[in-house]
This record gives sequence, structure tokens and C-alpha cells, in this order.
Amino acid sequence: MNIRVKILSGGVKEQDMDVSPDSTYEELLGSLHINPEIVLVFRNGNPVPLDDKVSPDNVDILRVVTGG
Repeated sequence: MNIRVKILSGGVKEQDMDVSPDSTYEELLGSLHINPEIVLVFRNGNPVPLDDKVSPDNVDILRVVTGG
């Protein structure tokens, strides 16, 4: 299955990816070498749990910045 991924982390990077239909968002992050503890994943503008199966919708990955 082909999906479009947009990574928002100090800039915007977009790419098309081929993923298995039974992949999870956590596995998707692993294939992109992104630590799942520092990002939020959105599907069509709505947050998704990392253990959900990837759907063919657009995926946005937003890096969360914290600090004091």
C-alpha cells in the first residue's frame, strides 16, 4: 500500500512510502528511524494510536518539543 507521509520537524519533508497493509504506525516510525517517544502521528488531521494499522490516508508526523 502506498501512503504519503509528511514529517514536520524544523521544516517539512514529504515522501511517498510503500508499506505492508498490516503495518502499524509504530512500525512506520521505525522504518523512518524516528523515535516514537518524541512525535505525534496524525491521520487526516486526527491523532492516532501508534498500535493502529496504517491506512492509505495522508499521515503527518509532528515532532513534539518540550523544555523549560
